[in-house]
Amino acid sequence: MILPYLIVDLKLCNRTIWRYEPVTCDLITHGMQERNSWHPSTTKTLIRRLLDKNVITFNTSKNQRYYTSLIKKQEFLETEIQRLLSGMDEGCISEVSYYLNGLVKRSDTEEFNDFKI
Repeated sequence: MILPYLIVDLKLCNRTIWRYEPVTCDLITHGMQERNSWHPSTTKTLIRRLLDKNVITFNTSKNQRYYTSLIKKQEFLETEIQRLLSGMDEGCISEVSYYLNGLVKRSDTEEFNDFKI
């Protein structure tokens, strides 16, 4: 189970890691600068926190660290969906389900792509 306090860290950092893993610190830093205007030291602090919490790991090759996630994207998404739905009644869940189903079926998925990790 993913602990709630890890959710924000995972959303921020693992988007880049999941997409490009194994990934270097430079690529993670660049992604966080582009997406969130973060200073490199902020990203390095986040990486260190994720390492300390055993959320990510790394291998070293040619004096370069390559990071990978220890939490799979599918596990994260399932936990997030359960967390989201746990606070809703059945009527609201039905509406959300209908809305998401419509987004997935649309041929122009621009709006849906904003939600991709």
